[in-house]
Order: sequence, then structure tokens, then C-alpha cells
Amino acid sequence: MWGYVALYVLFAAGVYCLDRFTHRSLFIRTQNRHFRWKLNFSVRGWGLNEYLATVILTCLALLQAMLLLHGLDSPVDKTLARWLFAVLSLSSIVLVIRLLRLVERYALHKGWLTVLAALLTVAAGLMASAEADAFILGQTRVDPGQFPVAQKTLTFIYLVYIWYLSTSLLMPLVMFVGALIFGMTTPGFKQQVRRTRLTALCWNLYIPSSAWHRRLWIQASCVIGVIYTAIILLAFSEVVNARLRTVLHESLVYASFHLGPEDCAMAGQPAGTRLALLATGKVMVARPLAGGYRYQEQACSLQSIEQIEAARIQRIRDAKAEDAYF
Repeated sequence: MWGYVALYVLFAAGVYCLDRFTHRSLFIRTQNRHFRWKLNFSVRGWGLNEYLATVILTCLALLQAMLLLHGLDSPVDKTLARWLFAVLSLSSIVLVIRLLRLVERYALHKGWLTVLAALLTVAAGLMASAEADAFILGQTRVDPGQFPVAQKTLTFIYLVYIWYLSTSLLMPLVMFVGALIFGMTTPGFKQQVRRTRLTALCWNLYIPSSAWHRRLWIQASCVIGVIYTAIILLAFSEVVNARLRTVLHESLVYASFHLGPEDCAMAGQPAGTRLALLATGKVMVARPLAGGYRYQEQACSLQSIEQIEAARIQRIRDAKAEDAYF
């Protein structure tokens, strides 16, 4: 109950602040005898930027309310919170692109930006290949070239990870600096009232218009959305880092370990054990552990299909004889 009381207090405080600090009355009287008051607000003349700013602030308010309820041990829908984070981040990115006119800026400099992206991709590919080989060699202690499919798979995973990590660190920084330096000082953001001599002389008496307040509101929503986008991306990076090692192990086993213990007549192996045939005639055995696998090189007498089938039939007969088939 205290959570809802706190939400009501916050809502009342927000309404009071809006009524206190806005340049016009929050509510106005009407001629309707059933509804004497109405909200002094209209969406006429709104464009995409205004709607994006509204979405950002709405998601932010809902997330803050859910965070407050979570702090008061009230149940919170985590799926809804994830969707709100996603919508908040996407709306912030789109708003920054529109306000800073990044599409037009890219069109003016797309030549050298394309070359730079190509060079960065090549460098990231080399780093990813080196990291993939280091992981395979560190885990299996054999030449990574004996697992060519795993090499390509892990290189791709590392490449995606490098790009994501770089983007999650640099994109919020670039967006925030751009919103502060370029966005707030370009003609689209700057106050227009100080540009003329008349308004400069009478600045103390000047009352900003609704359009000026609207630009200020969009600007503030943009900066707030960028800050929260940076927090979201950095927090998700920690989740990716924690899951990366498990994904690498699973991908390595999936890509190159195609044999089972029965292919080498190995009994008593834990469930999920997989084998990879090496060039020396031996096999690399991957036994599942918590969060990964343990790899060990062993000798193997590779069984034919007939031998595997005969061993399977014999196991079934033994289980029936022990009454342990089911």
C-alpha cells in the first residue's frame, strides 16, 4: 500500500511543479456544465520530434514508478520493464538522429566515413580471429587449425562482441557530446529571442513563446533519453560479458565436436559429452561443467556403424535383463 501512496505523492508533486513552473495555467475553465475544467494542453501542430519526446518522458516516468515499487518490495513486471527500456533507447536514438541531422551529415561525408568503417572492420576482424584462436588453444591445448569451423564461428562471435562493446561505449558518449555541443548551439536548438536587437534590449520583459518552450522541452527530453540509453547499454554490456564465455564454449562444441562417447566405445561418460576427431587419430573429449566444458585429449578406437548398432542392441538387452529398461 505504501508504494501506491508514494506514487500518488510523486504524481501530485509532479502536477504541482508543472502548474508552478509552466508559463501558463495547467487547467482552464470550460463551458461544459459536466466538465468545468480541462487540461490546458493541445497536440495541434505537433511533429514526430514532439511525439518522440513524449514517448521518452512517458517511458522514463513508468520506469521510475516501477523502480520505486521494486524498492518497496512490490511485484514488478520485468518483461514490461525491458520493453520500456527498449522503446526509450530506440526513441532517444531516433530523436538524436533527427535533431542533429545525422543522416544529412553522413551524406556529406559518406566517402571517408565508408573508408573508415572498412578499416575498422578489418582491424576488428583481425582482433576477433586472434581472440578466437587464443580461446581454442587455451581450452583444448591443440592447434586451433584442427577446428576450422569453430575458428570461423568464434571469430564471428568475437567480431559481433567487439562491435557491440565499441558501440555501447562510444555511441552514448558521441550522442551526449553531440547533444550538448552541436545540438544545443545550432539554430534549431538555440533561443531565437536574443538574435534581434529589440528582444535583446527588452530581454527582462520578454515572455518566451510556446514554440520556445516546446524546443526546450524536446531538447531536455533528448539529453535525458541519451543519458538513460547510455546506462542501459552499459548495463547490458555486463550481461553480455557474463554470458560470453558460456556462449563460446557452446559454439566451440557445436561447431567441431560431432562425435558421441559411443563412437569410441567410451562408457561411463556424463550426459552431454561430445568428441572431436583430431589429425593425430586421437579425440578431444568435451565434458560438460557449470558454465562450460572441460577438454581432454584421449586415445580412440573409432567404431563402425555396425559396431555402434550392435553395442546399442546389447545395452538394450542388458537393461531388459536387469528390468531397468524403463
